[in-house]
Amino acid sequence: RLEKLVLGDASYVLQNLSRKGGDSGTDSDGSDVQFSDTLASPRREPAWKDDDDCVLRRVEDAIQMQGCRKRPFGVDLRDDYGELMRRKFQTMVGEPTWAKLTSKTKGKRDPAVFFFQSCGNLIVRRSKDYLPKTTLDIKRLASLNSETRNEGPIVKAVEFHHKSTVALVAGLSGVASIFQVDGRSNNKLASIHFDRFPVRCAKFSSDGEQFIVGSQHHTHFYCYDMMEGRTVKVPVHHNTHQTNMKRFEVSPDGRLIAVCGKFGSIHLMTSASKEWVGHLKANNNVSDIAFNSDGSLLYSHGECGEVTVWDVRRRCCQARFYDEGCLTGTRIAVSPNDQLLACGSSSGVVNVFDTKTLSGSVSATGGTLSGVTPLKAVMFDSTSQVLAMASDEKHNAVKMLHFPSMTVFSNFPSLNSSYGRVQEVAFSPNSGYFSLTNNLSTAFLFR
Repeated sequence: RLEKLVLGDASYVLQNLSRKGGDSGTDSDGSDVQFSDTLASPRREPAWKDDDDCVLRRVEDAIQMQGCRKRPFGVDLRDDYGELMRRKFQTMVGEPTWAKLTSKTKGKRDPAVFFFQSCGNLIVRRSKDYLPKTTLDIKRLASLNSETRNEGPIVKAVEFHHKSTVALVAGLSGVASIFQVDGRSNNKLASIHFDRFPVRCAKFSSDGEQFIVGSQHHTHFYCYDMMEGRTVKVPVHHNTHQTNMKRFEVSPDGRLIAVCGKFGSIHLMTSASKEWVGHLKANNNVSDIAFNSDGSLLYSHGECGEVTVWDVRRRCCQARFYDEGCLTGTRIAVSPNDQLLACGSSSGVVNVFDTKTLSGSVSATGGTLSGVTPLKAVMFDSTSQVLAMASDEKHNAVKMLHFPSMTVFSNFPSLNSSYGRVQEVAFSPNSGYFSLTNNLSTAFLFR
């Protein structure tokens, strides 16, 4: 009981998905942690002091005791070991809610502290952290679905929750599982089986309280309410000409669900009631769609390399251009800062465009050849500095591209890695974690 009171249990995670929980990555605004700790509230005395903490003071001492021969990259051996571990944990996982210090005496503020809190422009913050363009600091952890591995021989969907340290994994066996992401055990929180319903696409709702699964072989789809533990089957009327839900996207503003249809149609449904409210019509078949960060624009990519920019509110085409050298578009992704648009093709080429120049004759700002097989997964990380791309027709066909240098990270995947045929990729909200699924019932997890 004491362990549950202090650390909590797995059921608490599902009950609090709607709350803004711990981070799963780096600080998005790049603000200095030192200022937030010292200026937000006065430093408090610890409840107790552990004598063992005084044994390891420097990084050099810790390396000697652990018997490591390699020196950590970018670390000064004279640094404090405890502070290094604390910074690393906050960078990768984030500060837990229970560990945050809140001032209990709001009415008794130190005038000096209040001055520094209200005059943020006078405080010089550190510049934004940029990733090196040659190698990536990445480590493989325990697989997301190591406890189950029953989502199917081919795991088609993986996504991280927007507000909590939870991930969704689903596959062709019709099973969708929710896991608590910690990088060690990744405990299963729930596992739902959809009878005779091979899941091709699975997404969390914008409010984070539900997830939706779609299939290539059925017109209906399912919505699972994680708060109530209830599954709802949502039928689609035949007059809408919507035949499947193998590819869909949920708008970030929580208003719409866009579904790729036949003959260039993009069906629009409301996120709240799941009602069909209209459709968009492209000139060619649409293979993939992507919303921008606020949900006001929708990008589509498909046959003949046609890329269309849709105004969601007015339900009209805002811009249209052709991806140079592309016969059939397979995937499309928008960077979180809305500046870059990545278009993957059936020839294994990814062209990247500047979203400010998407009109008339458009030329790519950069491009890379990821292979010779069609790309089936393309996604930016939260910093817009990394683009992950993969193909499911060749083993270990996954790469990560650095921006703005447009160079491929040389150490991923490693030479001795064996990831099978990659089906889908996903970054956690703040890019602390990365996951990829394959055709061997596995959802790999990296940090």
